[in-house]
Amino acid sequence: MKGVQGLLLSLGLGLAGAICNWMYLERLAGKENRVSFIAIKADYQINIGDTLREDQLAKIDIPQSAVGNLDQVAPRWKDLSLVVGATSTRSYRGGELVLQQDIRTPGAKDLNEKIGKNEVAIWIPIDMRTFNSARVNPNDEVSFVLPRVGGPTQIPVADNNQTPPTNSNSEIVGPFRILEIGNRTGRPEVQRAAGARQSIDSSITVVAKLENGRLDAKSERVTEYMRSTKSQGLQVILHPKN
Repeated sequence: MKGVQGLLLSLGLGLAGAICNWMYLERLAGKENRVSFIAIKADYQINIGDTLREDQLAKIDIPQSAVGNLDQVAPRWKDLSLVVGATSTRSYRGGELVLQQDIRTPGAKDLNEKIGKNEVAIWIPIDMRTFNSARVNPNDEVSFVLPRVGGPTQIPVADNNQTPPTNSNSEIVGPFRILEIGNRTGRPEVQRAAGARQSIDSSITVVAKLENGRLDAKSERVTEYMRSTKSQGLQVILHPKN
């Protein structure tokens, strides 16, 4: 009998200790610093291109220990004035956090700020019949298909320094990094959200390298072809992401 009483007493003490521990942790959680972020109110739907209004936004508090890297990608509640009036570049449903990248308008950097040392920008006319500009974006890599004019020419193909077969009817020259498509400096939906006019993307701007004061071989080949054909539009090949 005494053994049963001792067991019950031990169980009771253990349960009491567990309850006290839980209450202690709850008090700690209540005292933990919280970080306030900006969310879309539950009863609102935000569409691409909508201007964010203060009445659509709500404060959401997150414990400091659970913030992680959220502080680097989401604006805090204290910065609400910087978010109100911004244009959303994506759709939001109620309850979602507002992210910095989704309210940022495309940059208006000059071209010469986007290229490095020993690099230049060149404009390439493109064949609009074979190019879907909405599916290609700045920083993508592309090559150009050059129909052969006259005899075969030994030129680098892609970036592996191979030469095309001498009986080929075309050359593939590249890759080139895109700076702009027409006057588009970012993704199409971001440009639309920022209110930028849609242009006819009949040319793309790419990066070419200078070697000893001359264009690199692939860039020279493309510009030579443009001169010989009076800037005939070129067919574009899109490369996969690295």
